[in-house]
Amino acid sequence: DEFDTSLPGQALIYCPARQHIYSILLESAKDPSGAYPVVKEWFVYAGNSLQQPDLVQPKQLPGGNPNLRTLWLNRSAETEKQRLWTFLACFQLQDSAEDLRALETPFFVICSLLLYLVLQVDSLSSEDLHAFMAQALCLQEKSAAQLADLQLAQIDSRAVQLGSLFVRGLGVLLMANSACGFPFQMDDLMPWHVFDGKLFQEKYHQAHRGCPLYQLLEHNELRCTKFQNLLDLICKASSANGRKIQSRPRPSSFMIRKHGRGRGSHRRLLSRNPSHSYQPQCRESQWREPQQTGSFSEFQPSGSQYRPRHQSLRGQFQFAPRWPR
Repeated sequence: DEFDTSLPGQALIYCPARQHIYSILLESAKDPSGAYPVVKEWFVYAGNSLQQPDLVQPKQLPGGNPNLRTLWLNRSAETEKQRLWTFLACFQLQDSAEDLRALETPFFVICSLLLYLVLQVDSLSSEDLHAFMAQALCLQEKSAAQLADLQLAQIDSRAVQLGSLFVRGLGVLLMANSACGFPFQMDDLMPWHVFDGKLFQEKYHQAHRGCPLYQLLEHNELRCTKFQNLLDLICKASSANGRKIQSRPRPSSFMIRKHGRGRGSHRRLLSRNPSHSYQPQCRESQWREPQQTGSFSEFQPSGSQYRPRHQSLRGQFQFAPRWPR
C-alpha cells in the first residue's frame, strides 16, 4: 500500500529465516575457508528494480549446523528432537523450544510465526497480535458455510497486508520443514488450518476498535483461556529477546462503503490514517543497494484524508488467500 509504508516488504522480513535455511542445505558446499556459496534471490519489493538478483549470504545456525544426511535419514528419537530444534533455530526461536513443544500443532505453528514477526517487525502492535490469535482460535470451530456467509462492512488495506504477510510466512515454515527433515507433516502446516482472510478482517477491525476480549473470541470461555496462554507465551519470549509489544489502536486505513443498490450504486473510498515509515532492523544479508532503514513499548493486555476518486483502484486490494476447507 503506497499510502502506508509502516510494513516492510515481505521478502525483507523473511530474509533472516531464509539465510538459515540456505546454510542447512549448503553446509557441504562451503569452500576451504568455511564460506558458503552466495544465493541469488529474485523477490519483488518496493525499491527493487529486478535488474539483477539480490546476493544473500547463508548464515549458520547458533551452535553450528547439524549433518544434513542425519537430519533427513536418521529416525532416532534424538534426531527427532534435533529436527525440531533446527526448525526453530531457522527462525531464531530455539530458546523457546520447550514452551512451543508443549502446544498442539496448529498453535505451535501460529505462535512460532507470530513470535518471529513480533521480533522482526517493530510496527506490529498488540491489536494486530490479538486479531491473528482470535481468528485462528475461532477458525477451528467454523464451517466453510459459516465463513462464506461472513459479511464485512469494510476492508482495511493494512489488514490485507498483514494477512498476506502471515500466509507468506507459512510458506517459509514449509520451506524450513522440508530442509529440516520434516519435523512436522506437511499437511499440518497448510494455511487452511490456521488462517482465513475474511475472518481476519473481522477480528482486525474488532481488535483495533477496542472490542472486549470475550466478544473478540465470540463469548467462548475455553477460547479465552487458550488465548491468554498463547499470549503469555509470546510475550514471555519476546521480552526475553528485548521486545515489548506496544498497543497502537488504528483507525481503518482503507474503507469501502456501498451507497445505494443495484447498478446505480457506487463506492466511496477513504484513506483514514497517515503512513508511518518502517525501518528494518535486520540488514545482515548483502543487498545490492541499501534499503529503507527503524521499538516496542510495554505491552499491556487489553480487555482524512480523501483519496482522489479518479485513481484506478480496481484490483489494488484483495483479501489474503483463502483455501477450501
